[in-house]
Amino acid sequence: MKFSWNHKSTLYGRDFSLTFKDLKDALNKKSEPDTLPQKPFIAIKLDRNSSKTIIINLFRAVANNYCLRLTPETFPQGKNIKEDNFLLHHSVDKSPPSFIVQTGGTTGSSKQILRLQNTWIRSFKINRKKWQISDSDSYGVLGDLTHSISLYGLMEGLYLGSDVNLLSEWLPKSQLANISDREISILYATPIQLQLLIRAYEIHQIKPIPTLRLIIVGGAKLSATQTKKLPKLFPKAEIAEFYGTAETSFITVTSPSTPQGSVGKVYEGVTIRISNDSGEALPNGEIGDIEVTSPYLFEGYIFDDKISLNQNDCFQTGERGYLDDQGNLFLKGRRDRMISIHDINIHPEEVENYLQSLPGVEVAYVYPVSDKFNVNHLHACLFYDSIKPNKNEIAGLCRNELGNNLTPKSFKLISDKPPLLLSGKLDLIALQNELEQGRW
Repeated sequence: MKFSWNHKSTLYGRDFSLTFKDLKDALNKKSEPDTLPQKPFIAIKLDRNSSKTIIINLFRAVANNYCLRLTPETFPQGKNIKEDNFLLHHSVDKSPPSFIVQTGGTTGSSKQILRLQNTWIRSFKINRKKWQISDSDSYGVLGDLTHSISLYGLMEGLYLGSDVNLLSEWLPKSQLANISDREISILYATPIQLQLLIRAYEIHQIKPIPTLRLIIVGGAKLSATQTKKLPKLFPKAEIAEFYGTAETSFITVTSPSTPQGSVGKVYEGVTIRISNDSGEALPNGEIGDIEVTSPYLFEGYIFDDKISLNQNDCFQTGERGYLDDQGNLFLKGRRDRMISIHDINIHPEEVENYLQSLPGVEVAYVYPVSDKFNVNHLHACLFYDSIKPNKNEIAGLCRNELGNNLTPKSFKLISDKPPLLLSGKLDLIALQNELEQGRW
């Protein structure tokens, strides 16, 4: 199976539209001799001024059975498509249709992920049935196509016969206008992208948009405040949050019956295992490492133009959490962000999630600082917009709700916008660098 463009789909960008017939005509045109490199690989440069060309090149790569990647990197002058030399573990002629995405790079450098196209196509079909997607639906994609959730939304909509609207080139106010005017019914987004829409809705007093029926949220968990405000902006929209990674695709998805704080139950075909440090399975309710067995797993990582294959059927996500007796998954945080305070393991994400539920706090970042006795203490950066939080009030609320160990020793109040990755996630590395350089 390979990606395809359904004849019923039309793609809309800021200044273009592209139908199946347009695409077919473009692909039938003879390419310049140096347009396509030798197989197996094509890197397609993202350029905001030529979105139409990008999509045509993407499907040209699919039609010719190239392994493809979208990239913002600059290539040598005069080359929009370029070959990267690395060794595929499949033979070039018999290689199944594949492509490359990258991890978000929130806590470290991004990794290049090799995927088979059919790992996404399987879930396209599942989602069509799960959310009753039809050719009368219209997709909206908020993010940059180098981020896997945005690319996924684009390819799913075109594959299933829905119209797709690329919205990343507009500011939030104009994004809302497009969602309304084009009667977009399905939206793929991250929580921070949705927060920008909420802010535009409140500042510009925009009317609620009733045409949106489904918001599929990935990349992070919605805050309690976002969950409360989104129905005011999109009163008829079901909010489906999914937990997954670039390596795994969907792991869990929420539903209207999902308990508060959970990221939902397993996605169709997926199995979750919670294990301890010795690799032993833990019973429901106990916190451990989250491992996944799934038909949607990646093929391997690409390092120095070579593939490091994923040899394990069970993939370790790097996250910690637990399952309840009903099969709902609850995340505690990433293993590589876990902090030891007074011999107690603490996940800063727990504190960040609580802080982001408080009035005025849009984004929270919690980090450790060691004192002269080498004892860790939590500190926090709070990004706010219009309402400046009160440090003393927040500290008191934290102590009452979380206890002394999870209450940050200090709070930095920041009115600037937080640094974000192309994925729309908080850029923790850039944020930490700013702190170390004394900007805040």
